[in-house]
Amino acid sequence: MEFIAKSPKSQKLLNTLRVSANLPVNILIWGEEGTGKRTAVENIFKEALPMSVEEAENSLPDGKKEIFIYDLHRSTDPKRLLEKFKESRIIATSTIYRELYEELFPVILYIPPLRERPEDLEAIKELYIDQVKRDFDIEELSGEIPIDLSKNALSLKKSILTYAVLSTINEEEMMQLLERILSERLEEGYKNLLYLFEVPLLRAAKKRYRSNLAISKALQLNRATVTNKINRYRELIE
Repeated sequence: MEFIAKSPKSQKLLNTLRVSANLPVNILIWGEEGTGKRTAVENIFKEALPMSVEEAENSLPDGKKEIFIYDLHRSTDPKRLLEKFKESRIIATSTIYRELYEELFPVILYIPPLRERPEDLEAIKELYIDQVKRDFDIEELSGEIPIDLSKNALSLKKSILTYAVLSTINEEEMMQLLERILSERLEEGYKNLLYLFEVPLLRAAKKRYRSNLAISKALQLNRATVTNKINRYRELIE
């Protein structure tokens, strides 16, 4: 996959990374999960040998010119790990920043989250939507897609995929899904599982009808009952 760099911040980072690739020094790229760190490295350092921290810790140096260690934050002793591969140039990624990295990496670059890269966000969003439309063989995804950016591109893709699934699922498939969920939680009892039925119903009613009175008429429930249920599930409904 190509690293999408539509925003000024990501364009500057990618240009700096390309220049740094010509230097015989270790390079670290850090940022939140799902910001594209690994994709950026794989786009620039095509010959680098990718290794997880666990693989790097359990392997022997083989003289490889470039090694890409991803998720360096998982290492309890990154200094020792890099010393092990001192004959190779290390390109690494991490979701956290440690002062120790300044000693190990002459070049340290930061990838901002997607919420700070609106141009990238829109481009990646359209890419995932087109991919989902092809995979599900649908022409359009109607309505506003709820977007989750808690894990940047990872949660963004999941948001779009989930919306596509929910847009195409039929009643029988929905009941099968609910049955699967409930089969693992039956011991919790009927009353504790009732919200799985009531919350979606009340959410849908709240979106269509503004007042509790209108909801009670549509659902053929007592108005006081509707009000009590909405208050009970308020955090899940709003």
